[in-house]
Amino acid sequence: MIVLGVSGFEDASRAPGAHPYAGYAPPDVPFTFRHDTVPLQYFPLGVIGHDSAAAILVDGRLVACAAEERFTRYKHGFNLAGRTLLPRRAIRYCLEEAGCTWADVDVVAHYCRFSPGAVAARLERVGAALEPECLALLEWEHADAYARRLAPDVVRGQLETIAERAIPAERFVSVPHHLAHAAGAFYSSGFVDALCLTLDGYGEEESALWAVGTDGGLTPHGQIYLPSSLGTLYQLVTAYLGFRTFGDEYKTMGLAAYGNPERFRAVFGELVTLGPHGTWSTAAMCRPDLYAWLRAHLGPVETPGAYSRQSADVAAALQQALERSVLHTLCDLRTRFPLDRLCLGGGVGLNACMNGAIVRSGLFRRLFVQPAASDDGAALGAALFARRALGDGARPEAIAHTHWGPGYGDPCIEEALGATDGLTWERVDALEARTARLLADGEIVAWYQGRMELGPRALGARSILATPSSVEVRDRINALVKGREPFRPFAPSVLAEDADTFFDIPDDTAAPFMVVTYAAREAMRQHLAGVVHVDGSARVQLVREAHHPRYHRLLREFRALTGLPVLLNTSFNRAGEPIVCTPADAIGCFLRSGLDTLAISDYLVRRQDGGGSDA
Repeated sequence: MIVLGVSGFEDASRAPGAHPYAGYAPPDVPFTFRHDTVPLQYFPLGVIGHDSAAAILVDGRLVACAAEERFTRYKHGFNLAGRTLLPRRAIRYCLEEAGCTWADVDVVAHYCRFSPGAVAARLERVGAALEPECLALLEWEHADAYARRLAPDVVRGQLETIAERAIPAERFVSVPHHLAHAAGAFYSSGFVDALCLTLDGYGEEESALWAVGTDGGLTPHGQIYLPSSLGTLYQLVTAYLGFRTFGDEYKTMGLAAYGNPERFRAVFGELVTLGPHGTWSTAAMCRPDLYAWLRAHLGPVETPGAYSRQSADVAAALQQALERSVLHTLCDLRTRFPLDRLCLGGGVGLNACMNGAIVRSGLFRRLFVQPAASDDGAALGAALFARRALGDGARPEAIAHTHWGPGYGDPCIEEALGATDGLTWERVDALEARTARLLADGEIVAWYQGRMELGPRALGARSILATPSSVEVRDRINALVKGREPFRPFAPSVLAEDADTFFDIPDDTAAPFMVVTYAAREAMRQHLAGVVHVDGSARVQLVREAHHPRYHRLLREFRALTGLPVLLNTSFNRAGEPIVCTPADAIGCFLRSGLDTLAISDYLVRRQDGGGSDA
């Protein structure tokens, strides 16, 4: 059986003048209260569709999975107008990698199941306290989004246009959004049984779901319905601090370590209230004067989009409220279900600090976070759920690595190098030893090897690497290479066999995906100054030879030279760009940034002018 999983939605054309509603601002514009935009705290349907992706299973085996942004080069799968797209290029890649065509696909699984009833129930919950004018706009927006984008028949028709062939209704499966997240986490974990928790902005009607996964499948046991959403609250506060409405939540998470949560604890106590049976509510944010309310209670932001004491304290209080709410839920679930393994899915699952708090709580022996926990991973989740629902009971293999994207052979790499002026390059033996020496000498090296990673973390295939011990090198990467805020931390990759010497990893989690923060051991922090955050934590990736043989060799060579089995590892891209995909992407990013050397397959590449460090 061949199952193609798809996430994302696409805008159909709207008739000119059909309604005064003019659509959404691009994703880098903070939330507004203009007459032509539904405020984010009212959970507009038209913004659903970010992070579109495709995945393909062949006889239950994952063959390929990739996000559309890597091919279009626009973050989160948006186009230039800020609208979402179905993953045409990612689908094409998956079919090619599997060696099949649309005609061979047995089932197409989509990551949402909207219906008129679900839309009506959502409106009733969200619109209960709205003024008639706002409610009328929201009603129109929901109806318009459903008719043009979200109805299963509309999605199937758009995919038929992409496929240039009919997709019979019985071969098209719409998977409820949070079950797609839960399936992507549980069926990828390798666990025999586990508690599953999903958290995001919102799906059809809910923003969180908990379920139990066993050999018998996934059984939901509860959910949090809109208008409550920890994910949306995090987005709103991120925008209030002057960052992008969508996609900058990780900046807020990094900023939180610098702040004092007590300063604004009471404010977030009003915005997030805990209820019985592990529930919580953020319904207080669903108010027309939210922006004015935040200004009155938090004060105007002194330096939007940058570090300030006020912004750090706001971020810290928000992060504390998130962790308090999630642990409240998990403590209750742990008393009701005798399961010591936890699987996390949904975009909030990428909050590594929250995941670190879960590990430190001791509630669970094992934690598995889907490495593409946002909606790109829901494409895989939809495929895994549909396969199981259609009667294929074989247990999927656990995901031990994320290298499910395209790879490119040496002829393609040589062609890209030869087509680019201003480079000098050579094919070398013992690439790992040569690269380790460059890193030990303080160079910043782009590392491009094998198949591209799935998810937002570069894990040794599309990475920028440097020594972990130098604050100066770290700051140079932030300023010249990545072009990002100086308060944001970098993450370490460490040989799995040496990890315990440098980091306190208190549970049995394999930690291969850089999605959990652990404390760096006090005695080792001076050696890891470039990768340990201000609070002593680090978002660690454990590297195992079986899954990353070449990257593992590089770390061993670096250890032989420096005594440190650790490297600073950040994604191979510049600010605002997706992680590089093709050799041409890698060479272009190398030339635009302050990188010293590009290690691509067996080639070491430099600029002819020797530039890099002062680019």
